[in-house]
Formats: sequence, C-alpha cells, structure tokens
Amino acid sequence: MKKLRSVAALCLALIMALSMTACSSQETSETTAAAETTAAETTAAAEETTAAAEETTAAEGETEAADGTEAAATGDWPTGQGYVIGFSNSFNGNSYRQSMEAYLQQAADELIATGTIKEVIFAESNQNNSTQVQQIENFIIQGVDAIIIDPGSASALDGAIQEASDAGIPCIIINDGPVTSTADLCYQINFDLTEMTKTLTEYVCEQMGGEGNLIELRGTAGTESDRQMHEGVLQGLESYPDVTVVAEIYTDWTGSKAQSELASVLPTLDEVDGVVTQGGDSYAAVQAFQTAGRDIPVIAGDNRGYFLKWWANEAPEGYDTLSASSNTWTGAAGIYVAVDILDGVDVPKEMTHPIAYVTKDDVQNYADMDDEGIGCPTYDRAWVAENLYQ
Repeated sequence: MKKLRSVAALCLALIMALSMTACSSQETSETTAAAETTAAETTAAAEETTAAAEETTAAEGETEAADGTEAAATGDWPTGQGYVIGFSNSFNGNSYRQSMEAYLQQAADELIATGTIKEVIFAESNQNNSTQVQQIENFIIQGVDAIIIDPGSASALDGAIQEASDAGIPCIIINDGPVTSTADLCYQINFDLTEMTKTLTEYVCEQMGGEGNLIELRGTAGTESDRQMHEGVLQGLESYPDVTVVAEIYTDWTGSKAQSELASVLPTLDEVDGVVTQGGDSYAAVQAFQTAGRDIPVIAGDNRGYFLKWWANEAPEGYDTLSASSNTWTGAAGIYVAVDILDGVDVPKEMTHPIAYVTKDDVQNYADMDDEGIGCPTYDRAWVAENLYQ
C-alpha cells in the first residue's frame, strides 16, 4: 500500500512538470494519458500482490490446521503452549459429577506437566442458570483460551456461549448437552441418553414379564439430560402397554433424596415390579425396598459402586437386570478436545461418547470396586482422536 501511494505521487509530479513545459496541448494530453496508464498498471499490480498475500495467509492457516490434525492422529502433540481453560459445572453435588471433575483434573495435570496447559479454573453454579451465565462471562473477561461447560439448561446459556465465540473462545459442551447454541465455536460431546434409558426400560419390562407396575426415578427437573432420559423411558414403554408407571420421582441423581422420596411413596403402592433410574440412585432404591420390608423388584442399575457391589455379592440368586450410565471420563475428553481445538486440529462440532453397560455376565468384574466408583471404561488422548473425531 505504501508503494502504491509513492507511485501515485510520482506520477502526479510528472504530470505537473510536463504541463508546465509542454509545447502544445496535444503533447500534454498524450503525456497525461501515459501517466494515467502507468498509474492504473501500478494499481492493478498492487491489487494482485494483495490477493497473493491473502492466498498465502489462507494457505498457512490450512497448513496449521493440517499439522494439528496430523499431530492428533499420530500422537505427536506439541507442548509448552500454556493454555488457560475455564470449566463451568452446573452441579457437583453427586458422585458422578465429582468423578467427572476428577478425570478432568487428571487429564489437565498430565498436560500441565508438559506445559501444554498452564491452569484450569473451576466454577460451579449449583443448578442456577443465571449464575452459570455469569461464570462464562467472567471467563471471557479473564481471557481464558477455552471454556468447558457442563450445562444446566439446553438454551439458557446460548447467549453467553455466543459471547465467548465472538471473542474467539471455543466452548466445549460435555455431559448434559446438547445445547441449542449455533455459535461458530461451540463444540459438543454428547451421550445418546435417550437410547440408554430406552434400552434399560425395555430390559426391565422384559424381566417383569411385560406387565406390572413400574416406578421411574428421574433426575433434576428442567435439565436437558432429564428430558432426554425421560423420553427414552417413554419410548421403551411403547412396546409394553401392560406396564403402568405408578410413580415418577425426581431425585437430582442423588441416593439420599431417592431413598427419602421412596420411603414416602412405597406405602401408597400395593405392588411394584420394576424401577427404572437415570443414575445415582439405584442402590438407594434397593435400600428403600429393604427398609420397607418388601421384595426387591427389577431395578435398572446405574454403574455406581454401591449398586454393582450389591448386585455381585448380595442380590438374590439369579437376579437379572441391566446397568448403564454415561461415562464420567467425558471430563477428560473435554480437556483433550479443548486443547486439540486450540492446536488447530479439525474437530467436528458434534461428537458422541459411548455409553457404558454392565450385564449379569460381567458384573462379577465389579465385585470389589469402590463404593463411590463408577463402572465405566477410561481411555486416553489418542482414543479421543480415533473415536470422537470420526
């Protein structure tokens, strides 16, 4: 641009000089035309140079993304970037969320040791969507490089996510998505929760003989994950018209609330043949029936240590059910995905994390697990690229 301005000034000076010394108006006209032609040619050349520079910049961007994607595929990751990542958790009051946070911190510590991450900042909103919006906005003000979000709502955070995207900060949704945000830098790692509870419901109904009374233990009212899992139960029941839901109970995915609520509900019910849960309360259901002195029905498991240990060691002989849960390792996946995005890896906007199932044939593998543990497989950073990005 500076060269273009110099050429134009030179041409103008030349025109003025020729105008003062010209012998005739014809010579002046010819000289002016020549000068104008030269200026036009110079302008065109400058425009071509600018276009070439833009093409070079775009090519460099594509090369950087290709290099990042290749690093993710080969496991030859860069180090020393010093990223700062925020994590906004809508709730951490149960063992599942605490396990998820632990896996996230574990993955972060691994990358802090290599200098890839400088710090992860934790924030918990206690199921308050307005608070979670403020947390995300605070992360934007702090200038973090990426934000991982376990959302308390499918839509309430969309504005804050858009603000982050506009500021160039990618947001990675984990565990309780999907959210409805259409922001350019919104990435989602979701579970097919509807399919999970549909599968559990069908299994329980089969063990009930296709008829009888069923209790549905739900999660936290108003959350997207509860909506999805309830939809799965409804879909599972479509094939079993003789199964009647006699109670729906919200437990916030916590055993203590499930047990107290069931203690109030069970005396009002004559017969209960099955219980479908979303997670965090399967063993509490066992305890509630035991405390009430009632036969234990078919209870869908939630992969928590309390339930799996009871099933493996104490359940009535031949007790047949199915246990499942989303995987708390999604916390670690969120960290790896965030870093890959920042490194220029070509990461899909929508990813699906597999559900973990435990059957009667493999429950003995969990006979000695920790009470607060969750029976789910764990992976590594290479697995993320090989499975979530495909």
